[in-house]
Amino acid sequence: MLSEIDVSIPVFILHWNCPEECLKTLQCFLDQDLPLEISVIDNASNPNQLQILKQHLPANVKLVLLSENKGWGGGFNIVLSEWLVANTKSPYCFVSAHDAIPQDNCLQILVESMENDPKLGIVCPEYGDAMLPKFSPLRCSYFIPTKPQSPGTVEAVDIPHGTLTLYRKQCLAEIGIFDERYFAYGDEYDLGLRAQRYNWKVGMVWGAVVINPGSWTPSPIKHYLISRNSLLLAQVYGGWLQGILRAFLMLINSVKIVLLPSIFSTEKSVLIQIFWARLKAI
Repeated sequence: MLSEIDVSIPVFILHWNCPEECLKTLQCFLDQDLPLEISVIDNASNPNQLQILKQHLPANVKLVLLSENKGWGGGFNIVLSEWLVANTKSPYCFVSAHDAIPQDNCLQILVESMENDPKLGIVCPEYGDAMLPKFSPLRCSYFIPTKPQSPGTVEAVDIPHGTLTLYRKQCLAEIGIFDERYFAYGDEYDLGLRAQRYNWKVGMVWGAVVINPGSWTPSPIKHYLISRNSLLLAQVYGGWLQGILRAFLMLINSVKIVLLPSIFSTEKSVLIQIFWARLKAI
């Protein structure tokens, strides 16, 4: 049980150009009542932003500097590959964005869920909005409203939230680490779907809450990555026909963006950039 855990659990936080957000996340992790060994992986941030992070980084937090931006999966794979072969006692590790805000007892509840079920390979917290993450090759990731369960209940999900995730070492050793083709957006979905192919359970734990206040400002590069990666997920987990069908639906929706800009709250010039980003992805 949780009270018996006396080994430090690795926490890997990926940072890129957001030192204030990262430092706030670090403090939230340090405030959790759990033995942790925290590492921040800097994904080749701007020197000025990196310097701010260095100046205020707690002494007990390790900083790993990357010479180039390797994306979400590539950045984490550097430390995950070392952790998998290291002779460490912890059977779990946390993977977190630099703007994840775990609420009280969030980490403890996640670890306890793993302790209670050895077939759980991946668990994530909830966002506090009573929504379940789902996946289908045609729709990719989406959310459905559901009835909240009692704290500590593990609900099976198709895909885990990527903001903060707890991985079992044995699971990653068997299924492999992040697929670096995705670069960003969708890496964690692929890992969750892959885990289930190997008969590992993937769950969202009620009562463990994380807040992700990150920016959702639309950008062409973000739309390109999300669109491209959703097609890759559709092909890998649905086959070529599903991938082609999703590309066709995506093309129709992209044309609608340009022809009916009045129904969107974004400037038309940005919508046109998004259209070309999606077209490039297809």
